[in-house]
Amino acid sequence: IVHIPHILGHVDPTSTSSSDTRRDAVSQHVQKRGASATPGPHGTTTVRWPLPDAAPKVSIIIPTRDKVELLRACVESVLKKTSYPNFEIIVVDNGSMISETLSFFNELANEERVRVLHYSQPYNFSAINNFAAQQADGAFLCLLNNDTEVVEADWLTELMRYAVRPDIGAVGAKLLYSDGSIQHAGVVVGMGDAAGHPHRFLPAGDPGYFRQAHAAQFVTAVTAACLVVEKVKFDSVGGLDAQDLAIAYNDVDLCLRLRALGYRVVYTPHAELIHHERASRGSRPPPGDQMNLFVKRWGKVVEDDPMFHPGLARDRFELAPRADLAAWRVRHFGAGP
Repeated sequence: IVHIPHILGHVDPTSTSSSDTRRDAVSQHVQKRGASATPGPHGTTTVRWPLPDAAPKVSIIIPTRDKVELLRACVESVLKKTSYPNFEIIVVDNGSMISETLSFFNELANEERVRVLHYSQPYNFSAINNFAAQQADGAFLCLLNNDTEVVEADWLTELMRYAVRPDIGAVGAKLLYSDGSIQHAGVVVGMGDAAGHPHRFLPAGDPGYFRQAHAAQFVTAVTAACLVVEKVKFDSVGGLDAQDLAIAYNDVDLCLRLRALGYRVVYTPHAELIHHERASRGSRPPPGDQMNLFVKRWGKVVEDDPMFHPGLARDRFELAPRADLAAWRVRHFGAGP
């Protein structure tokens, strides 16, 4: 799926025959590459790309500080529900002090697929993940927030279907709030103050704007609340920016730096998790200095996200035509008939 900034044609979104025709065309195309195409929700087509015969090892990095009830739910859901066969969990403790948390760390010491590392420096999300990445055994990294929970067993498998492809830099999942509405379905740079989540608060079963939230697609960025990247590619851009973007926008910046090297970024709705957003760190707004630096660094993308239609508004999460659409059309296409 590629981004087409202007309308080339119209189809009836309720037509079953058009959905079948599109799916047949997609199926014939991807079968040549060993993939399959099946019916998806709301008339979409689900493509499943092949995995290597030997599943590459994935290091799942989970930064944490106390909030043991969140961490336990996250770790146990990964261990109990994940069907992907080859992974390790690296829990990075950033100064936990509560006895219940420390006891849970002792429990994890008996789990062969889990390691607990201790990062004693002040909180720096980028540095914490970089620290763990340096000690990861996996060929792929999965950055995962401690306030997430696995919903479907194949979540990591679906992310890896894209991450193993040589042209892909980062892959992000569909994240849902506890009430089932969408928290993340890709990131639009320039939405809001610097970067935002389209389709946010959309009920998970609602088709939304052209069913975009339900179809795998190339996007400009995805959130590090659940992000998979090949370790060699992560290292090639120096990991997350721990110097200038310690807390905010580091994940979007990572995606943009991967794109600058020619890699693509993918959002897949077929990997689905619950995200209790900001439950672990609170609802503080992102630091203004980091937002300003991000905007200065990526000003051209902030002004015009290459994967977002210029005729859509960027001042809201719900996708809709921009308020000045009529004038915008005249500027780009002339008055016309």
